Amino acid sequence: MDFLNFNSVEYVPGYDARAAFTVNSASIFREEVDIVPTIVDENLSYIPWGGDNQMPFKIIEHIEKDETLATCQIFNAEVCYGSGLRYDTCIATAKVKNEVEDFLLDNDLAAYFLGVSQDFKHFGFAVSVLILNEDGTKIVRLLRKENGEKRLTRPDVQERDT
Repeated sequence: MDFLNFNSVEYVPGYDARAAFTVNSASIFREEVDIVPTIVDENLSYIPWGGDNQMPFKIIEHIEKDETLATCQIFNAEVCYGSGLRYDTCIATAKVKNEVEDFLLDNDLAAYFLGVSQDFKHFGFAVSVLILNEDGTKIVRLLRKENGEKRLTRPDVQERDT
């Protein structure tokens, strides 16, 4: 019975029956160690994703193991995403219209927004990177960071000299 996924509804071999298996997610993601900040240097530390720093990858692995759960998660992200964004430049100047069209050619916003929606559904937050032009006056690229690459830390609360 090694082939059964014990977190889904499965056909029971040799019987005309199906069985629903559930797993207590608290037991799957319970850590054996205390989660404490990882110190990189005197100015930089981060909070690891779980005891082994692999939590996002484990979450995705559990989702992908179960076809029903994976389908539901995709559905949830698509509902959050909706029909996507529509850009209306009909009353914009020709210059603005060209800039919007250039931006959309360089940035796959449909994939970006769907990915961000999936991050919100799986992890409760998403991180984006805005890349500005050389002058710092205009966004030229919009990127989504994968959750496995993201680390949170306490904000710098030191008062700065003004």
